[in-house]
Amino acid sequence: MASWGWGADGSGHITARDPERTDAFWSLRYGVPFGEARVEDLVLVNHCGDVIEGSGEINPAGFCIHAPIHSTRLDVVGAIHTHTPYGTPFSALAAPLPMSSQEAVAFYGRQGVFTGEEVNVTDLATGQRIADALGTGRLVVLANHGLLTVGTSVASAVGFYLNAERAAEVAVKVPDGRVISPAAAAQTHPSVGDELNGWHIFQWLVRSRVGDPTVVN
Repeated sequence: MASWGWGADGSGHITARDPERTDAFWSLRYGVPFGEARVEDLVLVNHCGDVIEGSGEINPAGFCIHAPIHSTRLDVVGAIHTHTPYGTPFSALAAPLPMSSQEAVAFYGRQGVFTGEEVNVTDLATGQRIADALGTGRLVVLANHGLLTVGTSVASAVGFYLNAERAAEVAVKVPDGRVISPAAAAQTHPSVGDELNGWHIFQWLVRSRVGDPTVVN
């Protein structure tokens, strides 16, 4: 994420459900940029906001958004939100991603839109409305705010986030482009929208964007 400059201004959060304490998730300590993150910067919190391991605070808006998602969607391990060059401008439309690219088809029938005006989420009730808008999908467009993706691993959530950002780029640059038909999107979705494909995208990113791939092993 840091290799693109995403989250450089402190906007954004990544969470990962703990594999043993499944009612808790890991997040980066507030104030640590993605590019400087180390194991010692991770904080484990439960869905009530209690710190279980680590020290320091996590992003309060991140907690209010991610805690309801993790408590509602038990299949979700990784969840990602940040402000990106195309995802945030696209979100001002308060609309789902159009099926105008292969990357967008990864979210065919698997995206929602949160239309609330709470662009700075400060309470769990708003976070629950975001979780409700996400539903069983992999992407929720947060109106006037940005994109949020989830996956059954942090790796697949990252892969889906990249797909969503690329799809938003196409939508912003070619707003009147041809839209893929529902039949074609439905046929293609299983091959580009499954968890394994999201995981594979992450592996390519590690090789091409991370100087020392061992840091994500």
